[in-house]
Amino acid sequence: MSDKIYCGTGRVQITRFGDLLKLNLHRDDIQKIVNWMNENSSEWASLTVKEKREKVEGKPSHYIELDTWVPDNARPALPPQEPEDYSENRKVQ
Repeated sequence: MSDKIYCGTGRVQITRFGDLLKLNLHRDDIQKIVNWMNENSSEWASLTVKEKREKVEGKPSHYIELDTWVPDNARPALPPQEPEDYSENRKVQ
């Protein structure tokens, strides 16, 4: 498992239309994501927004973590299997 990559912050903004989660990403945060995508030949980046355990008034209440899970390409792919033939249970006319 690789090290965690933190990239951005967020806070809940209360509006008359309901609560919104406002996220902030710095240029360096976006570059971290792009670098990870390039290193892992990934077209997608999954981000997880997590609430901080200890919140400080006036500071962001959430943080963003890049999900660095990648599938294990070392595993050999299973050959496709033919569906079982259930015709022996049917009456052939």
